[in-house]
Amino acid sequence: MDPLEAQLLLVRLLFLALTYGFIAAVGFVVWRELAAPRGGGRPAADPPGPRLIVIEGGSSDRAPGSAFVLSIVTAIGRDLDNQVVLQDATVSGRHAVIHHRDGAWWAEDLGSTNGTRVNGRAAAPLRPELLRSGDLIQFGSVRLRLISPDL
Repeated sequence: MDPLEAQLLLVRLLFLALTYGFIAAVGFVVWRELAAPRGGGRPAADPPGPRLIVIEGGSSDRAPGSAFVLSIVTAIGRDLDNQVVLQDATVSGRHAVIHHRDGAWWAEDLGSTNGTRVNGRAAAPLRPELLRSGDLIQFGSVRLRLISPDL
């Protein structure tokens, strides 16, 4: 075998090795992606931070256990421009607001027709009511629980 044929054979073998190496790398990546656990099989983690958990959705489409993450000021009501929209006949268009002030959460009824209740007690309209983590807040017939890790 002359030197030119030997070099050509070496180049072919090197090309063949690189091709098989590439195929093996692609196969490994595909296998790893297919073998990786997916989030669909395990329950989703709770969203971080303060939130309202639906306990009883009334006639709204909100399922028990669904959550609303709270902002510094969160408007609640039937109107679509609220941060928490509750499509229930017993909830007013601009029902209430929950806000964070002085390191605490407060609920304030905005003069709603059916009122706001905190742990079963009626909240006075336009008077902020101090909330604690675990408190049950009712807007019309919709009941939500405040969960706040910082309280």
